[in-house]
Amino acid sequence: MPKPLAIPRNLRWRPCVEREFTALCACVLLLVLSVAQLDPGIDLADAHGSAPALRVLALNLLPALTGFALVLALSRRLLLSAWLLLLTIAGLYGANAAKLGALQMPLLPADLRLFIEPRPALQLFSHYVRVDLLHGLLIVVGVGITFTLLRERPLRLLDPRRRLLMGATALLAGTTLYAGAQPWRELYRSAERDFQPWALEQTAMRTGLLGSLLLYHWEIGSRGIPAADRAAAVALLQAHAPELRAGLALSSTLASRPDIVVVQSESLFDPARMRGVLSDRWLPRYHALRKRGQSGELTVPTFAGGTIRTEFEVLTGAPLTSLGGIQYPWLELDQTEYPGLTQVLETNGYATTALHPNAAAFWNRDKVFPALGFERFLDAGAFPLDRIVGLFTADAALTERILAELANEGPPQFLFAISMENHGPFDWRPNLDAQRLAALPMPEGLDEGSRLWLRNYLYLLDDADTELGRLAKALAKRKRHTLLLFYGDHLPDLGPVYAELGFDDGGDAKAQSVPWLLLDNRNPRARRSNLHAFMLPARLLEAAGIRDGAWFDILTTLTHSPDFSFDDPPTRAGLDALAQLHLHGELNAVLDDTFGLAAVEPQ
Repeated sequence: MPKPLAIPRNLRWRPCVEREFTALCACVLLLVLSVAQLDPGIDLADAHGSAPALRVLALNLLPALTGFALVLALSRRLLLSAWLLLLTIAGLYGANAAKLGALQMPLLPADLRLFIEPRPALQLFSHYVRVDLLHGLLIVVGVGITFTLLRERPLRLLDPRRRLLMGATALLAGTTLYAGAQPWRELYRSAERDFQPWALEQTAMRTGLLGSLLLYHWEIGSRGIPAADRAAAVALLQAHAPELRAGLALSSTLASRPDIVVVQSESLFDPARMRGVLSDRWLPRYHALRKRGQSGELTVPTFAGGTIRTEFEVLTGAPLTSLGGIQYPWLELDQTEYPGLTQVLETNGYATTALHPNAAAFWNRDKVFPALGFERFLDAGAFPLDRIVGLFTADAALTERILAELANEGPPQFLFAISMENHGPFDWRPNLDAQRLAALPMPEGLDEGSRLWLRNYLYLLDDADTELGRLAKALAKRKRHTLLLFYGDHLPDLGPVYAELGFDDGGDAKAQSVPWLLLDNRNPRARRSNLHAFMLPARLLEAAGIRDGAWFDILTTLTHSPDFSFDDPPTRAGLDALAQLHLHGELNAVLDDTFGLAAVEPQ
């Protein structure tokens, strides 16, 4: 019997390689089309902008294709590598769309850092995800495809030598791209001209999502607190020299220090600012307490989320603008210590405690709070598991823990509490009292979906206001001198409601302010002031009779000056520069050089 004709080995291998090469090109083309289709900043159909669109597409494809090459070199499985990259790209663009819809801000590198410790982030953000039958089936299909592709036959095209070369090249390209080395910086130079940290949504539209993530990392993510413009700082000091010289020379006024309680109330604002909402129904306890305390409108540096931006301003006394575009200070800064309110109080003999019924690792607070000067941090583990309203720990449980922490003897105490009950989402809140919900008055002109969002929010807002009243009443009865500072961190995420109702002042939702209130149980006196969030700690220290001889005394003096305006550009530049000096620990030296006197030591 004749033997079968033997085909030479190189002839058997060549058609296989040709097919694999064709499949590889098809996968690359699929990735190209996916980025072009998903990125809102890329519009190849625009005849007038085709050249810029192609440039933006190329800049966004580079990191995607680098990741594809690295996964392919590691796995040698073409379809699996393309599938995993497609899932990653779709996930990034989906998260970006969701964040733009809720917060009007694109995805930033710090958002991705939440995956370093994913459990706290997943616990919170899982409440925003609705998995119906269709989504469940898609997840099952996706997992099935992934496991099926794990059995894909490795590419013969990628022999050990080619595989090593591809992996090393992709790793080198990815590492240098992340570091912003040449020639990548030169390649992205045109996009860098479009990078504007004060307009991140517009930047992402001009440079594409992946490109803007890379540019943000290069320009902001690794540079820390910017160096101060000393000329601008000195100009502001000299412009207010007489009153500043007098203010810095004052000493602390109280022989004994009051206990201080600060409550950062999640998503609290006055809904009566919206058209058609009853003006005398909401926040009744807050409005009653204003008659015996300092209060007003508070301008905060964030909208519908990003609590840590307001938190940063209140705890450090520095405006977020002084960070040069940084949006997540607790994640993007890497400070061993943060000068600010807690350190001043600690220097004055205070025991310092932070309370927050959420995971300590969320927003990196477990590392940042000790750097701020807090001796203790009581997180979700310090609160009972059965005290949930809707989705999160009740404000009532937080009130009870605050009161339990306040001792009647010993050193003065500083308690900084962050509430959680009123955190979004507001389109889904299980286990709320149906009768209470039905009794809430609703404005006209809302569709059924928006009514659901607003009704859930107002229910939780009533709880926050009730707990403010309960806490204020308990602190008023204390024998020890006690101050209570209460404020909202930002407006709630009620996008559909804002769009349908609008605001009485005709302004945008981002331009709206939140309430603040400062009560003194020994000095009930009404006083009205509209402030920025970074001015609150100076106002608090002034009420406590504590001087720091530096940054907070400067803020106190300037905010009482009749010709001070934060909206004046030179003043704003000078304040940012002084805040940067404060954060760098260099302010005292500048004060000494400017006024010829050393900063007053804390009393």
